[in-house]
Amino acid sequence: MPSRRSDIPVDAPVLRACGRRRLRVIAASLAAVAILVLGAGSTSAACTACHGQASASTVPSAHNRASCYACHLADGAWSWPGFKAREVFVMYPKAIAGKKPSLASEPVSRRACLRCHEEVLRRLSESGGIRISHVDCAQEQSCGTCHASAAHGSSLRWAQQPVMEDCVACHRQAGAPVACDACHSEKGERERLAKGPWQVTHGPGWERTHGMGTLEWCATCHPTGYCVQCHGVDLPHPADFGRTHGALAKQRDAKCSSCHDQGGLCDSCHGVQMPHPKGFLAAHPAQASSSSDPKCLSCHVKADCDACHTKHTHPGSTDGTARLPRPDEIGLTGGTP
Repeated sequence: MPSRRSDIPVDAPVLRACGRRRLRVIAASLAAVAILVLGAGSTSAACTACHGQASASTVPSAHNRASCYACHLADGAWSWPGFKAREVFVMYPKAIAGKKPSLASEPVSRRACLRCHEEVLRRLSESGGIRISHVDCAQEQSCGTCHASAAHGSSLRWAQQPVMEDCVACHRQAGAPVACDACHSEKGERERLAKGPWQVTHGPGWERTHGMGTLEWCATCHPTGYCVQCHGVDLPHPADFGRTHGALAKQRDAKCSSCHDQGGLCDSCHGVQMPHPKGFLAAHPAQASSSSDPKCLSCHVKADCDACHTKHTHPGSTDGTARLPRPDEIGLTGGTP
């Protein structure tokens, strides 16, 4: 009876040789993968292969020659092990599974920028018609707050840019100048207003769109009283305007509705239609719960109610201290009682 293969004696050295060969193959395979991941996988071309051209530097500058790691490793070489581990265990599995990678979710660190741009902390910087002292104005800020699109253009989740209102608020708090030429150079006023966010509130059709801006910043450039010539009142409204606006709103040439929606602002605040429509006096008992109704007392004093409701016995008979309205004033017909 022939012997089975398992009965054939195997030389131990042969087994050991086969085992060593397998280990060498496995080790070589792991080394190749490591070289691929650590070498080729650490190039900008590898990043672009997954993230697309949006991840490449699209703005003509020195950033075109910088590697992705030069900017996206917050602490340089110290960040490399953690970043690489995230690639191997998070990014690559997603790519293999066919999931679309997202754009960077974390801003480039300030330290990464200063590795190449440290000189901005030693001198006044001027670019694009704006001058700034970074050592005074940007000590605690991320560079991406103003320069997010410096390398990738508009291919960002949020392409931030300098916001003048932020600068003005800080200047006011620090007592620094807020005049235009303190920060702006090269271009004249008209040129500055013709681009960026200014073109919405100051460009063609500004009469319809200038209210889209934040009114508190108008005074940065426009003197007190500038808005009166068109609006009839100064803007932004003074602090006590809520108490005094009633007299202005009742004037025939009042222009409240040029900015405010009557139903959305006036009526919602007062609780009744404002200004009161013709005939309101005759119908107001249906809306006023009593002479102490809060929505009435927001404009009237209780004596206004008492003048009619307690100082006479019936319309036309008073103690002479209150003038009763004429019938036509309250929506009634007939002669004067």
